[in-house]
Amino acid sequence: MNAQELVERSSGLFSLPEVCSRVNELLDEPEVKEEVIADVIGHDPALTALLLKMANQAPYGGPNQVDNVVEATSRIGSKNLRALMATTSAIDAFDQVDEELVDMGDFWHHSVCCGIAADTLAQCCGVGDRQQVFVAGLLHDIGQLLLYKSCPELAEQVLRKAGESEYFRYRAEQEIMGVTHAQVGAELLRRWQLSPCLQEVTEFHHEPANAGKYGWEASIVHIATAVANRVEPSWKMDSEKQISPLQIQPEAWEVTGLSPEVIDSTVEAIGRESFAVLSVVSPGSLFIY
Repeated sequence: MNAQELVERSSGLFSLPEVCSRVNELLDEPEVKEEVIADVIGHDPALTALLLKMANQAPYGGPNQVDNVVEATSRIGSKNLRALMATTSAIDAFDQVDEELVDMGDFWHHSVCCGIAADTLAQCCGVGDRQQVFVAGLLHDIGQLLLYKSCPELAEQVLRKAGESEYFRYRAEQEIMGVTHAQVGAELLRRWQLSPCLQEVTEFHHEPANAGKYGWEASIVHIATAVANRVEPSWKMDSEKQISPLQIQPEAWEVTGLSPEVIDSTVEAIGRESFAVLSVVSPGSLFIY
């Protein structure tokens, strides 16, 4: 089994809705007007609501409230618009994943925490595209859901072997399935025509040194994942438990110029912002509390 074959075999389950596909086509056209894109989005009430809500939340939100699709589209930006459409589509596509394998509320809570952590870490760096790494954090584990839905028996073996550690789960996927959620997620994002940066970060968020020209972004999401694991409820970790240095590769600190001192402030940012972002991305996740 490899990632391309698995995604190809499952393509009918995880294709983008017609509106999202049409918007992707428009975004590929040179000099397409935002009004044209907004008109297409406006035919999907759920996507319109998500776009407006997200445009008024961090890291996209500005000093003024956005209340129309054209302004929201402009604020979000084309590359992030693709990713947000993929996010809402993924929420729908993977809604029926076996609850014995994954709690979807916990999954999206972890994803949102990682996105907020990535945004916060990028802000600390003072360089890079904060919105891009926020979206990368949001989508970094999307391949897990495809594995859970397409290969539930093998996924169950992985979970039994690895326990609750995401790092060990990644290694167990390689051993048992011959493919990892990172590889599958990257292939799914390629099929959804998301940016090469998002594809590479998704594929190498456990091994950021292999991310090539996107090593900084992959390192940010790598660190953000470890921080999110500290606060995300599915890990059942003591809130005072420190992040193991083994979870964060030394090269990630070096590439980003950050140090472990940023962890506490990043955890605080997650606490401040996670409810607001969850209310947009996956309102059902709020019930885990």
